Amino acid sequence: MPPADQSHPFATFPVAGKGLRPYFTPGLTSDNYTTFAGGQMATPVPYYANEHDDLIDSRAAARELVNYTVLKFITTAMSCPFDVSKTLLQVQYMPHEDAEVVASKSSSSSDEHDQHKEYNEAEFSEEEDNENDDFYGTGDTTLNTAASFNHDDPEFKQHMDVDASGYVIRKSVYDDATRPSYQLKPLDAGVWQGIGRLMKQPHEGWRALFKGQYTNWLFEIAHLFFQPTLEGVLNDVFDLYDDTIPLVHLDRVGPNLATLVGSNLIVGFLLSPLELIRTRLVVQSSSPLYRKYRGPLHALKTILAEEGGLRGLYLSSHHLIPTILYHTITPLLQNTTPLIIDRLFKISANDSPFLYSLAELGLNTLEVVITLPLDTIRKRMQCQIRSRVPGKKRFAPVVALRPVPYTGVMDACYRIVKEEGGRRKKGKKRGLLTGMGLRGLYQGFGMQCSSNVILFVLHAINGVEDDYEDF
Repeated sequence: MPPADQSHPFATFPVAGKGLRPYFTPGLTSDNYTTFAGGQMATPVPYYANEHDDLIDSRAAARELVNYTVLKFITTAMSCPFDVSKTLLQVQYMPHEDAEVVASKSSSSSDEHDQHKEYNEAEFSEEEDNENDDFYGTGDTTLNTAASFNHDDPEFKQHMDVDASGYVIRKSVYDDATRPSYQLKPLDAGVWQGIGRLMKQPHEGWRALFKGQYTNWLFEIAHLFFQPTLEGVLNDVFDLYDDTIPLVHLDRVGPNLATLVGSNLIVGFLLSPLELIRTRLVVQSSSPLYRKYRGPLHALKTILAEEGGLRGLYLSSHHLIPTILYHTITPLLQNTTPLIIDRLFKISANDSPFLYSLAELGLNTLEVVITLPLDTIRKRMQCQIRSRVPGKKRFAPVVALRPVPYTGVMDACYRIVKEEGGRRKKGKKRGLLTGMGLRGLYQGFGMQCSSNVILFVLHAINGVEDDYEDF
């Protein structure tokens, strides 16, 4: 029996002879390998010698974590104006004039009565509201009290349809006369028009461009922490390869892809209330008179009180099904892109960086084509409040929403395609995007494609520079 190392009584190994490779022994040296000099064993390094290095590594990791969270907050703030405008474009109701759906008289009367009641309740605090007006960057705290009531004025003689209670019935989202004062005109010229309209709208201003930014940042950080952790746990449970190994380097990608998509789905489902709150905060009016939610915590508290608690927050069909579809399809498409390029197109990023970037651009565009309609339907259904406690403030959107709620994902898709496409000019025929309503499903498509093209150009330039340096 060969002698044992007396400094490590539980580790027995033969004495290395000439020409033998040193054996691995945990804890002997910093490199975890035995070393020999003149036939004698090197002095072992104590196990606790690396505790100081571990402490330094922990502090460095904590510092990097703080830096990343701050950087993420800055990047979400930079992209927030574009996300807010895109969300408003997605949820707004832009029907054909011959296919527009109008709310029934009873629902219109109820909403107008609630609005009139809210106005009367807020009338006694007019001075406080005026002080809060400038909080949203409008710079104007004066009210228009010089309205003319001359009976010879044509607007005074204009005929308006009213319901049984005497309230005006809004027949079209394009009617300026019956549009609420807090609501924007229909947005039909893209993201930049939405940003400009918000900045000019009373009670909105530049602060409205950052609505929901904190909630979005919180969702991104929480998803970053929870998703990889859950994926690692699932891989350990099913005895799969480490989740740090890219899928493209695995022989069997099915099990690891399933745990990746499953972890994204579970975490996305658990964090879906943050997405709901963000959408509501973005779409609601910022006017103190009509604002329903004062912030993320107040929005969560109000939704739990009015819409059925946790069951209504997670398990209602108009929230559950779109959430499952979106958080399943999106990570599946995003993570199979490198696999398709490598194994189906046979393109290597090292050998052909330009072709690889071009294929990536095409697949990313295809991903937008598939996921953008689903995201649009999901956000529209997030704006629907199906149950409301009597006496509470109604949801006042800053853009026009469909007055009749959708019953499900398929119903929303069918109604958007059938009814929407924007207001047409006289004598103009229906096109593919406007006539079939595809424009309503693809609001914000140009912005996302532009970002993909910019990334493609940057990657192409980087690849050309690398090739030039190699040459």
